[in-house]
Amino acid sequence: MKIVDVKTYSPVYPVKDPFSNAMRTTRERAFGLVEVMTDAGVTGWGEGATVPARRALDAHVIGRNPFDYEVIWEGLHKQGTDTAAISAVDIALWDIMGKALKQPIYQLLGGAFRTRVQAYATGLFRRERPDRTAALVEEARGYVDEGFKAMKMKVGFGPDYDIKNVAAVRRAIGDDILFAVDANCGYDVGTAIAVGQEIAKNNLLWFEEPISADDVEGYIEIRRALKMRISGAEQFRGRWAFRRMIQERALDIIQPDVCVCGGFTEFRKITAMASANHVRVIPHMFGTAIRLTATLHLLAALPDSPRALEPFPTLLEYDMSENALRTELAREPIRHSGGIVAVPQGPGLGIEIDREVLQRYC
Repeated sequence: MKIVDVKTYSPVYPVKDPFSNAMRTTRERAFGLVEVMTDAGVTGWGEGATVPARRALDAHVIGRNPFDYEVIWEGLHKQGTDTAAISAVDIALWDIMGKALKQPIYQLLGGAFRTRVQAYATGLFRRERPDRTAALVEEARGYVDEGFKAMKMKVGFGPDYDIKNVAAVRRAIGDDILFAVDANCGYDVGTAIAVGQEIAKNNLLWFEEPISADDVEGYIEIRRALKMRISGAEQFRGRWAFRRMIQERALDIIQPDVCVCGGFTEFRKITAMASANHVRVIPHMFGTAIRLTATLHLLAALPDSPRALEPFPTLLEYDMSENALRTELAREPIRHSGGIVAVPQGPGLGIEIDREVLQRYC
């Protein structure tokens, strides 16, 4: 089997109700998708934060056997292709391999520890509302009503906003719901510690990206100062970016994104390094139906850490923000039921792409 063509797509979804994290306001969602075609008629789909240049695809992908995924990965990387773009190709190759072998990707990754994954609702962004606190409380209660047992809220907007609203949401959802917060690198070390000491009183599951993503020393300082888990690294590309953060135990939880870190091939190497250093892995997910499905396969194949009788939950980040490329791109959308998401059982990724939806947003 040989790869005969690769098509790239750059769909954009215009957001009707803009939302903000600590660094930016989102008015549109842009993605990079690839479709890899073979002479056997098997096609694979992948997603990356970017897509590879045509000359890189011609030099290192076209004409190759899709099972040469390591060779293709290294060739693209050596040429200087963005690791996030390699991610798109790599995911598509694993999709092809699964389809060719008539196996879901999680089976190729070593088998499923679970076929149903607990999801946490990612939402609670800052929006332009007359009463932001009341809006956050209403949204959070809605997630509980849908059956979610965990959720994540955006912070990093200043001590007054964060302390007031984290406490309000915790009161609204009660003590039994797992509750994480994400500052999206919005603080310096001192402010992160000061704010963290206050919001930690609300029994938080983790404090995500309080400072610049690559500030290893800063994360070590914060982790030592705060009595809660610290997470991050969703933006990191390739195993080398993760190495020092993992080896120095600067984070309690690393959050590699399969569409940024280098696809399934690189994700496995990153998780092996994390396991060897006793650092927990909970993937980041904020993309289309392809990224959501790829993340589910990874979570199916991810062992519990630690291997306890009552292990820390293996959690899927379930993006609740407006995005038709997540909710409509797959002909049979991935949906939660009571906060639980089933892992697709079909070959490869296990989803069929709706080309009409793709073209609508391209």
